Amino acid sequence: MTVTANETFAADAVASHLKQFIVDALFIDMEPAEITDDMLLGTDVGVDSLGFAELLAHLEDEYGISVTDGEFVPDNFATVGRIVALVGRKLAG
Repeated sequence: MTVTANETFAADAVASHLKQFIVDALFIDMEPAEITDDMLLGTDVGVDSLGFAELLAHLEDEYGISVTDGEFVPDNFATVGRIVALVGRKLAG
């Protein structure tokens, strides 16, 4: 599901994709539907520091974006909703 900047940004689709990735690739023992957009990924879901690094790499590969060190902060990665907002901003240019 590689998305380019020319395609319409669909927040719901990105959120669903991220939740599935978190469960499958990060081996989180939850169903994707159990993860709400405002759950804290670290404390509520159980994503560790390595998981956040894997999530960052996946976002850059999947959506063709580049996330700077200054953007790779808890404010942008605390929840699925915040990640979706970051991806939306990056795709909008």
